[in-house]
Amino acid sequence: PEEEAQFAASMEALTGSVAASAARVIDVSGASLAVDVGGGTGQLVRELLRANDGLHGLVLDLPQATAAARQAAEADGLGTRFSGVAGDFFSVVPPADLYLLKAILHDWDDDSCVRILRNCRKAARPGARVMVIENVIRDPARDRFATLLDMNMLAVTSGQERDLPAYDALFAASGWRRAAMHALPGARSLLELHMA
Repeated sequence: PEEEAQFAASMEALTGSVAASAARVIDVSGASLAVDVGGGTGQLVRELLRANDGLHGLVLDLPQATAAARQAAEADGLGTRFSGVAGDFFSVVPPADLYLLKAILHDWDDDSCVRILRNCRKAARPGARVMVIENVIRDPARDRFATLLDMNMLAVTSGQERDLPAYDALFAASGWRRAAMHALPGARSLLELHMA
């Protein structure tokens, strides 16, 4: 429980550095429900709800995370437009108009990433989109942060940092295509995906 709490606090801090900027960039027109896939306390989707009154949000994560997300949404006054669903994004993802994947894909190998993205594609409502927030490697010789993070992912998980062609290959293999790319604070990028 202590390690879980430390991890949740760490992810909340990392999300806080990009959530407001991402909420300003993400176009929610035509969307009624946004799902924060593996979203922990739901900070990203809660920020999106604060910026868009007509939008409803949902966090898909482990049971202990969704309980914390519901509490945070209630504290933010968003309880009537927010829910948490306990689940496994490798099995099934709820139907939605907008999927948010922040620092999810870099945790996993290529096959696992394709599986997550395909599950989003299977559940996606017509015209749905995916917003992927990751560190995209631009120049390995100069991007020291991404290189160090890549070594960390190799040592700790089966994941990795990727360049844009590697992300595009994952998207193509799972029924999505990159429609836009937006810079976020720090080294993060927001990749907007449309159905292929």
